[in-house]
Amino acid sequence: MTQIFRCLASLGLALLTILATGSMHVAAAQEIKLSHFAPTAHNHHANVIVPWVEEVKKRTNGRVEITVFPGASLCKPTQQYDCAKSGIADLAWGVTGWTPGCFPMTSVIELPFLVRSAAVSAQILADLWEPYLQREFDDVHVLYLHTPPAVHINTHTKPIRVLDDFKGMKIRIPTAVMGNVLETLGATPVGMPANEIYQNMSTKVLDGFTMPFEALPPFRLHEVSKYHTEVWISGSAAFAMYMNKAKYAALPVDVRQVLEGTTSHLWYWEQVGESWDKAEVGARQVVEAHKNQIYMLPDEERRRWREAVKGLDAKWAAELDAKGLPGQALLQEARVLSVKYGEAE
Repeated sequence: MTQIFRCLASLGLALLTILATGSMHVAAAQEIKLSHFAPTAHNHHANVIVPWVEEVKKRTNGRVEITVFPGASLCKPTQQYDCAKSGIADLAWGVTGWTPGCFPMTSVIELPFLVRSAAVSAQILADLWEPYLQREFDDVHVLYLHTPPAVHINTHTKPIRVLDDFKGMKIRIPTAVMGNVLETLGATPVGMPANEIYQNMSTKVLDGFTMPFEALPPFRLHEVSKYHTEVWISGSAAFAMYMNKAKYAALPVDVRQVLEGTTSHLWYWEQVGESWDKAEVGARQVVEAHKNQIYMLPDEERRRWREAVKGLDAKWAAELDAKGLPGQALLQEARVLSVKYGEAE
């Protein structure tokens, strides 16, 4: 993702100045292990992680070597957070909702009909980070948060056109919040990691799954689904790039500055989101070329779906309030930000 790093010119000049004055001390190369669960064909691996790894190496003059372990080759999909926390991985990119109970406030971004685009979702997460979300990540160091574009409904035997079509359908969901959404709409939610969907769709264990288009080609899911209801129902899940706290603290100050300078600013979170939005457009074309059927949910039916799930906001906020967390305040601010950034419908 070359365009992301154009904004780093000032940082590059600063680092060059440090080098010129000899103040960046010589040290042994830092070996960093980065784990994630996506295939190498996935947008986030190819267009976000790999360019970032190369940029870090460049900006540290080769003193940092980040080795990427994609496709859950180091840590299981649902264990990315635990792997970073424990130090099995130094860095791990994973879904916050796959660690139940750890990130209840961050799950606000998964509420139905809050966001459509990944870029705006990243903006909302950035705005909520300091006042609310940051405290949930005390056990790791977070470089950035983001989400995919909002999800659609993808099925193999029966298309979803109206609410009644959900009855009896076993639909894979990524997180508990999304499970509540699908259950409210009438489906039977089934939780599983993304890399298990293909087999379970092939064997008809699943009737469908919730995902944006961008995830279908990398996981070859357009091959095991035929019908796609374009609805942007939910933000799906929040993703985080976690770093082991001890590993981060042990890095030289100048290396930590490079890691922060290449990831921690709002423009980077937005650029990551924009890369996913771009991937969504291209993946939709792949799905169409595969002769699958894409159905845009009409506005009237969409309003029925929104009406059906409107009570989930209050339920979500009440559950957080009961735990002593600012559920209602966080919900209200998230909905205000959705309006502010033009995502509210």
